[in-house]
Amino acid sequence: MVGETGDAGILPRQGRVTIADIARDIGVNPSTVSRALSNPGRVSPETRELVSRAAERMGYVVNHTARNLRTGRTNIILVAAPSSENRSISPVVIDVLRGVFSEAKKMDYGVLVRETESDVDALTRGPVSGVADGIISVSGTETVMRAGGLTPDLTGVPIISLLMDQTRRGIPSIIADEEAGFRQITDYLLTKGHRRFAYVVGPGAASEHDQPRYRGMCDRLSEELLAPAPVRLVAGDFDFRSGARAAEQFLMLAERPTAVACVCDAVALGFMHRVREAGLRVPEDVAVTGYDDVDFANWTDPGLTTVSQPTVEIGQAGARMLIDACLGRFDLTAQRVIMPVSLVRRESA
Repeated sequence: MVGETGDAGILPRQGRVTIADIARDIGVNPSTVSRALSNPGRVSPETRELVSRAAERMGYVVNHTARNLRTGRTNIILVAAPSSENRSISPVVIDVLRGVFSEAKKMDYGVLVRETESDVDALTRGPVSGVADGIISVSGTETVMRAGGLTPDLTGVPIISLLMDQTRRGIPSIIADEEAGFRQITDYLLTKGHRRFAYVVGPGAASEHDQPRYRGMCDRLSEELLAPAPVRLVAGDFDFRSGARAAEQFLMLAERPTAVACVCDAVALGFMHRVREAGLRVPEDVAVTGYDDVDFANWTDPGLTTVSQPTVEIGQAGARMLIDACLGRFDLTAQRVIMPVSLVRRESA
């Protein structure tokens, strides 16, 4: 029958369905509908369900422009993720983004991702207030953050850093316990009888990652009164080719270490591939370990011994912390949150 709505209620006027239309349809005050849609915790479960069913039935769509003008928020966070023409976004950063996306969705926030290409790329070039409510920098080095103007004073919005400790710059940071991860690797290799070690470093710009990892290894070795320090092999980047280049340096050593700890999984796999091409056996002739436990680490031959870090959880915690700050639930301070890591034993060591 013409004019029938299916459920009890009136047929809304033509055009966009409004909060007032829903309120008339179910016989409540518009302010009640507004609270149920924007802040469900402030109404009873029965009212929330009633409003939700009516909004869905009537085809209600949130008017984000109007809400932004009313609240002064965009309900969007901006994520700065490192990449370049020669290197795509790493699997580690992708896992962090997965965590950010899932938590932001739960909190009714959208996510914009901006790739930072180099240490001279200006990320924001001025205030982003009105574009995003806050910024998450994922694995951003101090140089990149400084060049991009990533400070609360310049951007006009809260900022947090994930995977990279930026607390010395007054930026809250959520990081994995990299030093503990390499202590675990070293301790495991020691139990296997190794006494000569090498450490494969990443690019110079990534010293924020290299320092705690190398320190964890050296500190554990010093406890065993082992000398000299691990041989440092320079990879150059976080990819397979860099691992192969480090393996070339290893193969030229007169006295080769029996255990090689690599800065990340991709470098470790490139290293393993090259030394096996040269006729060495892994782990019989040289044990190899990585760091990150990316998906492909379990699909190699031999499987890669590595350290797993809670990347998805770091992304979730970062999004939650930033959005809570954007909503005024607490003030961000330069706190450092360190997430635990765990050793994953496989056949390469």
